[in-house]
Amino acid sequence: MKWYTDVAPLLKRDVAYDHRELVEKLETIKPGLTKSGYHWAISRLVSEGILERNGRGEYGLSDGNEKSDYSPRYSDIAAGLLDTISDQYPYVHFTVFETALMNDFLNHLIAQNTVFVQVEKESSVYIFRFLQEKGYQGLMYKPSRKDFNLYWSRDGVVVTDMISEAPVRTDKPAVISLEKMLVDICADKLISTTFSKSELPEVFEQATKRYALDKTKMLRYARRRNKEREIAEYLGG
Repeated sequence: MKWYTDVAPLLKRDVAYDHRELVEKLETIKPGLTKSGYHWAISRLVSEGILERNGRGEYGLSDGNEKSDYSPRYSDIAAGLLDTISDQYPYVHFTVFETALMNDFLNHLIAQNTVFVQVEKESSVYIFRFLQEKGYQGLMYKPSRKDFNLYWSRDGVVVTDMISEAPVRTDKPAVISLEKMLVDICADKLISTTFSKSELPEVFEQATKRYALDKTKMLRYARRRNKEREIAEYLGG
């Protein structure tokens, strides 16, 4: 057995430990290592699934269940948008989110779907005009909340600017990451109107229970969107 795994019985479940506290626990098992040696041990505990990062430099015991990576199940219209934009503008950074994806986590299902295409600011208007030419219906460009509620239509497409520092997938950047989705449903003024805020605790509980999350990356993006404290509370921090 690897020596650093002996720290697990010394830790309490559902308790968050900062880096210093973990080093102190590891020192009782194997004293005399350099700081980098203890840092390496903590990294190994995370990579081997014994610890998980809870954000803000804190760690907790993993629940022991292997969590899968989130892969959104897009509707035909959302998948078509993703392919159409990628083919025409392969170098433009964008992501596709649709409210129906939240049905994976909600108790009260969303029946009225809306697709949000978030595009890097310099290119969003060009993507909007391109989709106009392609004949997409129910298309809106950066609408106000009032206009969104007034002109919304089922399976409508909303083109907005992408906020910088958004966490994106390395394999398929245009496919929404779970970290970005969870922050956006709290921070985006349009997305947040499509469901009840009372559903959010259950959404986060289901997401963290079932899927692997990079909580550090998620909180960094939440800070960018002025939602760090709220997201940290939902994450249990």
